[in-house]
Amino acid sequence: MLYAALGDSITYGYCASSEKARYVNRIQAALSKQERVNMFVRAKPGWTSRQLLKSLKDVPECIWGEARLVTILIGGNDFLKAMPWLLDGNHGRLLRVAGQVQDNLTEIVQTVRSPDSTILIGTMYNPFPNSLVAKECIDTLNQVIGHVATRERLILADVRGRYYGNEHEFVDCYRRGQLRDFRIRNNPIHPNDKGHAAISSVFLAAYRRSLAQTRRTTRRSKTR
Repeated sequence: MLYAALGDSITYGYCASSEKARYVNRIQAALSKQERVNMFVRAKPGWTSRQLLKSLKDVPECIWGEARLVTILIGGNDFLKAMPWLLDGNHGRLLRVAGQVQDNLTEIVQTVRSPDSTILIGTMYNPFPNSLVAKECIDTLNQVIGHVATRERLILADVRGRYYGNEHEFVDCYRRGQLRDFRIRNNPIHPNDKGHAAISSVFLAAYRRSLAQTRRTTRRSKTR
């Protein structure tokens, strides 16, 4: 089985203590208990949804034909790069960014989808839960992610829900959960090892629920 993981620095494993501690490697290790799982990671620190989409042009189509599981976790950098305008209360800019992310996510899904693949898309946690501006941005992003998941019939993995109230435990270098905590170095954005474990648990639970639902549907169709 081939597992393809798409994203930005979180998927890349920034701030994880080792490669094995990354959420993608945790998913691979868990699934490998039942069958052999190879992994393909397409992720880079700083990538926006647009940059991820553009990078997919360099991926051989056979990857998507072979991938049975695809996880997508992207979008936070789109809003971070627009933050100077959003801090000024530019709601028009917020809506434009949201629209761009929605279009990019849709195209990403349509690029990687194959008849035999299961695609999971994760909501985004808020590393600055005590900032109203950050909350508005992340809420808007997650509404977009939910809309794309519904329209494209994806499986939604609620990473945000797992992190909510636990940001201080899951985010590396967490301080006060406010935008003024932002730093060039030791920026409190990325998950620590516990955070990566939490993300993997959310994706795995969503994937297993999907498999169970598929089996139930198959059994019902055979009894008719």
